[in-house]
Amino acid sequence: MWRQRNLHVYGLIVAVGIMLVIFLLWPIVLTVKGGFADTDGQFTLTYIRSVFRDPLMLKGLGNSLLIATCTTTLCFLIALPLAVIAARCEFPGKAILSSLILVPLVLPPFVGAIGLRALLGRFGAFNALLAKVGLLDPLQPGFDFLGNEMAGGRFGAVVIAEALHLYPILYLNLIAALANLDPTLEEAALNLGAGRWRRLTRITLPLILPGVFAGATIVFIWSLTELGTPLMFDFYTVTPVQIFFGIQEVQSNPRPYALVVVMLLLAVGLYFLGRFAFGGRAYAMQSKASISAGTIRLTGWTAVVATGIFAAVTLLATLPHVGVVLSSLSVNGAWYRSVLPTEWTLSHYDGALTHDLAMGSIRNSLIYAGTAMLLCMVLGLAVSYLTVRIKVKGGWILDSLCMLPLAVPGLVMAFGYVAMSLSWPFPQLAAIFREHGMEKLASLCQVTGSE
Repeated sequence: MWRQRNLHVYGLIVAVGIMLVIFLLWPIVLTVKGGFADTDGQFTLTYIRSVFRDPLMLKGLGNSLLIATCTTTLCFLIALPLAVIAARCEFPGKAILSSLILVPLVLPPFVGAIGLRALLGRFGAFNALLAKVGLLDPLQPGFDFLGNEMAGGRFGAVVIAEALHLYPILYLNLIAALANLDPTLEEAALNLGAGRWRRLTRITLPLILPGVFAGATIVFIWSLTELGTPLMFDFYTVTPVQIFFGIQEVQSNPRPYALVVVMLLLAVGLYFLGRFAFGGRAYAMQSKASISAGTIRLTGWTAVVATGIFAAVTLLATLPHVGVVLSSLSVNGAWYRSVLPTEWTLSHYDGALTHDLAMGSIRNSLIYAGTAMLLCMVLGLAVSYLTVRIKVKGGWILDSLCMLPLAVPGLVMAFGYVAMSLSWPFPQLAAIFREHGMEKLASLCQVTGSE
């Protein structure tokens, strides 16, 4: 019985380890190797240095860091008041609004970018509303809210679109951190004469710092490597877009590898810098909220203000997606210099749901998403079982590997899978298929390797 149990555990460890090595470590190793190897496979720093000598790539790195910093800051400014109000107060409609505030998390940011262009364009709905109330001349073009890349309009649009999508991540982490606070600490500070601001900055924020760091790390790395939103706003001088365009020449030019390595080192370095600088400064609590904190029931104007804050943030976060829905229902050219479309149609849906390419794309997206979800569930349950229930020796290694994707951008992993398709055994499989007369399958393998 003991042997059977150990075989079961060891078999699970081996299976999880093989999966993590093949699909997590190997792509990263191939990517890093490509950035430091010349055409003969020898170690070199030439390509890494070329990234920092190229003004365009340096500008892309600077823009990416600035976008990530501004997005994370804006998410924190949005999420902190919401989390404090939700954790400390009761107000009308709290249950519904607390659920609606998370809706943007399931809506892709690049979809919201399409809606923002319809709403904030020079001839969009917002300018039409300003003209309708007499603040703009209806015969003149409106404000260029999105602007051009040099004026910073597109930069601001990217930051707003990403922040309106990612703030729920910080909100959830802050809510969880606030729920673990021992209320007696704030009560003691209040008895000693500390005001609200002093209690917030000297008691609450230091205690929830691990939650802030956890959420901010995800938001920062996500916005640092976000590809779709800058593309939607034609903002090309950012590192993710430059990497995306560099994939086309990955077989002949190692420089895209070097750019990916720089982004990987940047993301991992900032993660550990924040981990040691902020994550290690959290204050220990012995009681861990053993005494539940009472909530304050808001009435009158305070209740109206709290409800209004949640409703306003939810409206702003979902408004770009409402713009996408309205665009899909409007006749071509019918939403021009008007607050709402002047003509409506369902023909766009008919075309999308009957077109082979569109339906194939939808089907593939559902298959990929469902498969990824199942793999994450199986892998997460297996690692949790081994590290928490069984407590195997060296379980911290599995736990660290599972947490590694928090510091490794998804774009780096995608690039790593491209590198996998160019290495053994994929080219060899194409040659074998070709030898056996399976030209079609061989061509498919070649396409996979070239893309």
